[in-house]
Amino acid sequence: MNKAKSKRKKRAVIRFMAFSLPALVVYTLFWMVPIVMSAGISFTDWTGMTKLSESSFIGLKNYKNLFSDSILKITIRNNLLYGLITILLVPVLAFIVAYMIENFTRKKALFRTVAYLPAILPSIVVVMLWKWMYNPSYGLVNKILEAIGLGNFGTGWLTNSDTALYAVTAAAVWKMVPTYFVLFMAGLQSVSKDLTEAAVLDGAGRMQVIRNVILPSINRITTIVYILIFIDVFRVFDLIYAMTNGGPGYYNTEMILTYGYKTTFTNSNAGYGMAITTTLILFAMLCTGVQLYFQSRKE
Repeated sequence: MNKAKSKRKKRAVIRFMAFSLPALVVYTLFWMVPIVMSAGISFTDWTGMTKLSESSFIGLKNYKNLFSDSILKITIRNNLLYGLITILLVPVLAFIVAYMIENFTRKKALFRTVAYLPAILPSIVVVMLWKWMYNPSYGLVNKILEAIGLGNFGTGWLTNSDTALYAVTAAAVWKMVPTYFVLFMAGLQSVSKDLTEAAVLDGAGRMQVIRNVILPSINRITTIVYILIFIDVFRVFDLIYAMTNGGPGYYNTEMILTYGYKTTFTNSNAGYGMAITTTLILFAMLCTGVQLYFQSRKE
């Protein structure tokens, strides 16, 4: 028996090594190595236009410059506002969509497919769609406002400095909700029917069932959703870059990542650009770690 157990353990170890080692190599090459290289470049004055060997080590100078960068402060404010809106709206909307499809539709597969479509659309298609909707002359948004008698509120949503950030955030929310509704859908399907039926028999209303039975049952999935959205908030790039390129006006929709990209590749200041992105990565990792720690304590 001991020999048989020993052989099974050896086979299990071999299988684990066979699958985990390639994954570890890929993770190291395509994730850890670029992060370490970026962190190293952030301590230099490399422009990105010359050989890295020709750059000079300048210590923490790039990181000190972060505190006096007025544009960076604007991008942080934009990122925080964008993040606050998405974190408040996306989980709620994703849960509502999942709950409605799971409980109020018969052809669930059809509705799931339709609801998930925005998530699989290429970013450039999403950009073209929303830029058309926001067009001040023939865009759908202004046309709807005119149809309901609110035409005076129509504007160039992406060219107006007061509305541009909210406009791109709305497009981002529209694209993000389907991704997370799938997670909530999986969570809802895992909730025990016996629990919900028992709550209904005890006289609980629909909202009481959701609050006291369903949400506690999918607490772990809810945590994952919030963590993933938090990460998405700080890695937003493509929609902003393609829809407004950080404008209009004085960096009204510029995000930390787009600013780091422009600093590196447009302004030829790769050292400082890497300092921006490295700080962003460390901040996101720290916040995610803290959130996971308190969640584990709570559980």
